[in-house]
Amino acid sequence: MTAINSVLGPIDTANLGFTLMHEHIMCTYPGVFQDYPELLGKDLLQRVVDELKGAKEGGINTIVDATTLDLGRDVNLLAEASRRSGVNIIACTGWWLDVSTLFANLSADQLARVFIKDIEQGISGTKVKAGILKSAADIDGVRPQDEIMLRAVARAHLKTGVPIMLHSFAPLQVGRRQLAVLKEEGVNLNRVKVDHSNDTTDLEYLTWLLEQGCYVGMDRYPGRDVPARNASPLARTRTMKALIDAG
Repeated sequence: MTAINSVLGPIDTANLGFTLMHEHIMCTYPGVFQDYPELLGKDLLQRVVDELKGAKEGGINTIVDATTLDLGRDVNLLAEASRRSGVNIIACTGWWLDVSTLFANLSADQLARVFIKDIEQGISGTKVKAGILKSAADIDGVRPQDEIMLRAVARAHLKTGVPIMLHSFAPLQVGRRQLAVLKEEGVNLNRVKVDHSNDTTDLEYLTWLLEQGCYVGMDRYPGRDVPARNASPLARTRTMKALIDAG
């Protein structure tokens, strides 16, 4: 049995079923759900459960929730939503782009230790353990603070074996630098997924990513109405089909 941490405990990966690999069940500022739930609308938990039940009826068995602490992650909400809906949820640890100045003097090893704690002991004082690690870089490339987080995630991965997902900016091929840092840290890239890869139709870049051994997350449909990410839904689909046809 190969197990992965879900929000309700370890689950055999053979039982994950049809899985959505990059979702956000709730995305807000840290602490809002606990302190100001009224700002998130009426009956948030029930709305989440209803949506998850609808997804399950449509054939979705498991969701990887890519919401880190700085995106408002609340594992109690995730656990209760999973329990009521019957959908497996995998929570993540790591960091997105909102790197506080409070972290300016922290090392990659210090950050790795708290990510490891989320995986081995539990998140936010709960018994809910993370099942995936996340790091991020975007249109500005891998900034110094992003690199520290990336190296922390790499070191947490090497200690725990938990796989890595990367928020990336495909139009500027930011994944090249992200993968280079992970290689420097000794990460086997077949344990890495480069997300938002269908923000580009550049088959040369996408093929290069795959040749490194990693996975590409084709997770944005229909896509965002942002000039730098303006691949249409049809262009995204044609790009994916071209990769499939190429083997």
